[in-house]
Amino acid sequence: MKPKKRKSAICHNCGHSLEENYNFCPNCGQSNSDNNVTFSTLMKEFIDNYLGIDSKMAHSAIPFLIKPGNLTNRFQEGKIKHFIHPIRLYFVMSLFYFFTISFLLSGIDLRLIDDEDIKVSGDTRLMQMNTGERWKLVTDDIKLKAVPDSLVNLFSGIETFDQFYDSLSSKIGIDSIEKFSVSIKPTTLPPVEERKVEKFHRLARDKRRISDEAFMDSLAYGSGLMESNFLDPDQRAHFFSQVRKIFENDEGFKGFVLGNLPLMMFILIPLFAGVLKFIYVRRKHLYIKHIVHSLHVHSFAYLTYGLGLLLMFKVFTPGNFPNLDITSWRVTIGIITFVLVSTYVYISFLKVYGQGWFKTLIKFNIVGYVYSFFLFVFFSLEVFISFWYYNG
Repeated sequence: MKPKKRKSAICHNCGHSLEENYNFCPNCGQSNSDNNVTFSTLMKEFIDNYLGIDSKMAHSAIPFLIKPGNLTNRFQEGKIKHFIHPIRLYFVMSLFYFFTISFLLSGIDLRLIDDEDIKVSGDTRLMQMNTGERWKLVTDDIKLKAVPDSLVNLFSGIETFDQFYDSLSSKIGIDSIEKFSVSIKPTTLPPVEERKVEKFHRLARDKRRISDEAFMDSLAYGSGLMESNFLDPDQRAHFFSQVRKIFENDEGFKGFVLGNLPLMMFILIPLFAGVLKFIYVRRKHLYIKHIVHSLHVHSFAYLTYGLGLLLMFKVFTPGNFPNLDITSWRVTIGIITFVLVSTYVYISFLKVYGQGWFKTLIKFNIVGYVYSFFLFVFFSLEVFISFWYYNG
């Protein structure tokens, strides 16, 4: 961490005189820091000291982005003064990646479904207004009023939503109308007939009349789960309770799982480095080199996948591009980001370990398959542990 730049001539704790180069008071040991500063100064120091976003980040940007393996080799050569530390780089990129995932998932409506009216507004597909179950329960004149007047006025003699929908379909074509979205006015939609998942949400909340075992009996009806003797009575009761908590508040469980993901991925770093150590055991590299390399390639993956997810779900949306095949574009972006990350990691293997392209390609694929297996195992464990210890 950088030494503090905000110095005082006297110690605010004991009044002892301090020289300019003192970081701590020689009399009482308190940090020599003047805290009477603006909020912007505090934020700048936090970013510089804890996130490392300073000149070192600027110097590291080009080799990190377009020269795979360069930062790892420079770190091993001891040229670290002008480059960001690999742990700080990993911390910044993982913060960006997991914040992006949380941000995107927050837009997915996993709220509890009540048997009540809901109010909708914003971008909505016309096809949904025409065929959606809840929309079918809304009168035709209310649907027409929900559509922007500027769009309705494009056609003369429009008195019903069906007339407007048919007129617009004729104008832009059947294929385009299926993807066409409009920004509707706030509209109340009545409830539809209760589905199974809605029923389970409702039963999970009814704790006064329905016990955990009765709830599980309705959930697992006909599956044989209730007759299973895999768990002892206490574990069985805890399992039932946890399932019910998730149905009561699936949003909270989603947040709990996401909150544990960064720790899981950080634990995987030394494991990934261990796989590299095993694959390159004859090269006599120190384990720390594999750790640094793991931090760098994971940092690049976090940055690339984070940007890719933002493009897929915040840029390429029906509202922004109503005439595009959004699904195809999102798949294409996903493939491009995967190929980009894979190519970057492969080139970094070439640069860091100095072997031929064919032998490196074989080792790269072995590492990829082994690591994918560990990812699956660890993620499954993370979900199970989150499930078992979720407090609701």
